[in-house]
Amino acid sequence: MSYSVEGDYFETCNCTVACQCVMLSPATNDSCQAFFGWHITRGTKDSVDLSNLNVALALYSPKKMTDGGWKVALYLDERAKPDQAQALGAIFSGQAGGHLAAVVPLIGTVTGVTAAPISFEKTNGKRQLKVGKLLEMDSEELKGGDGKTAPVISNPALSVVPQPMRVAKAGRIRYDGAWKFEGSGTNGFTTEFKYEA
Repeated sequence: MSYSVEGDYFETCNCTVACQCVMLSPATNDSCQAFFGWHITRGTKDSVDLSNLNVALALYSPKKMTDGGWKVALYLDERAKPDQAQALGAIFSGQAGGHLAAVVPLIGTVTGVTAAPISFEKTNGKRQLKVGKLLEMDSEELKGGDGKTAPVISNPALSVVPQPMRVAKAGRIRYDGAWKFEGSGTNGFTTEFKYEA
């Protein structure tokens, strides 16, 4: 059971910019509500092609994420054929091993794994994700000290991606799925991801 997937990634959450949860500090609110989107540009699992498919995840955790008991909802691209959906579910739930398997012990409840229409758009430093009528979010990378490129967190203590992340600011976040959340102007991160096992 081997896989390799890579592509574009971004996340938003309800923390102020920049989220300190990635450095094992408490969230800036009473809970951490984070939303993740992946667009696979190239990938396979056991010879099943996963290219051009999208995945999203909603996460609700206590103020200190390492306390565990996370509530998560996983959304898989409805365009995926049954073997592709099975592969995506195994990879992005951490069951297939690799980087995401490290966060599995922190999850308390999986509210569901749902097929949904997922669109992921990337334009320069901007990202936008829609999961049917359940989730809509966007972000834009901030400018660092050079006034041109985004600040980078190269070695976070806790992250769903092992690659360096660029700091961004969320535009609008609206979630009406396993729970409800609406916000704007909060934290975001973007990067190009790669998972293997």
